[in-house]
Amino acid sequence: MNGNLAQFGEDLCLHLARLQVSLGNINGLFAGGAAARGADFASRTQELQAAVKESAERAAALREALRSGLERDATLAPETLSRWVSKRQTAQLHARADLIEQMATVAVELAALSTVEAERLTVTAIMARRQAIALQVERENSYDVLVRADP
Repeated sequence: MNGNLAQFGEDLCLHLARLQVSLGNINGLFAGGAAARGADFASRTQELQAAVKESAERAAALREALRSGLERDATLAPETLSRWVSKRQTAQLHARADLIEQMATVAVELAALSTVEAERLTVTAIMARRQAIALQVERENSYDVLVRADP
C-alpha cells in the first residue's frame, strides 16, 4: 500500500522539480542573473518557444484527462462513498484514490508546462519593454541634440 504513495510522491517530485526550475528561471530574469543579458534573451526565447510547441499536444491531452477525471469524481455521490466505507469496499476506495492521485499528478505536470510558457512570455515581455525604452531614449537623445544645435 505504501508503494502507491511512494510512486505518487516520485511522480509529483519529477514535475515539481521542473516547476521549480522554470520558476527559478523567471525569478532570475529580475534578479540580474546571466539570463538578464539581451543577447541571451533571443536564444532563450527560441528554446522556450520550441519547448512550448513540443509540449502543446501533451498539455491539451493533460487538460482533457484532468477534466474527465474531475467529472468522474464529481459523479460519485457522497452516499456511494459512505457505502464503500461502511461495507469496507477497499477496492473501490483504492480506485478512487488512484484517480485522484492521477489528477494531482496531471495538475502538477500542467503547472510545470504552464511555467515554461510563463517564462517564454516573461522573456518576450522584457525584450519588448527594453525595445520600447531603447527607442524612447534614442528619440529623447535625438531631440536633445536638435535642441542644442538650434540656439
